[in-house]
Amino acid sequence: MPAPQVDAVLQHMRERGGRVTTALRGVVQVLAETEEHLTAADLADAVQQAHPAIHVSTIYRALDRLAEAGMVTHLHVGHGPTVYHLHGDHHGHLVCGRCGAVRDVPTAVMQPVTRRVARDYGFAVEPSHLALGGLCSDCAAAAASATSAGEPVGRRSHRPEAPDP
Repeated sequence: MPAPQVDAVLQHMRERGGRVTTALRGVVQVLAETEEHLTAADLADAVQQAHPAIHVSTIYRALDRLAEAGMVTHLHVGHGPTVYHLHGDHHGHLVCGRCGAVRDVPTAVMQPVTRRVARDYGFAVEPSHLALGGLCSDCAAAAASATSAGEPVGRRSHRPEAPDP
């Protein structure tokens, strides 16, 4: 995200009556410099690399402030941790159930789903929080290879296997 857009996020925070702290600026800058969806821990690590004196709890509070102000969007991706990105263009997400990869897709891809849910169920879906699960192309290819080799396919179970009698 270019510097003027970072400045716009920080200005929005000032207009809401908030201080622009080093932690807040650090979170915005880290999110602006990546196209990845980062966990809160990833963000804290990155901010602390640049500003080691900032406590993790301060970084988490800054992230919460940004989310409350609508400047940061969070996404729950399956059983993994919540991930964050700067709020900008609305888009949906594809989440690989095997490797956890998250891929952005334009809102137009999600519109048929959101329209149908609204029509059939009277529910307005927020596209930026919409995540469709499945397999990325790499994991789908690995699954296809495993199937043809006769190996079991799917996520590994977290349940212990039964002992042999």
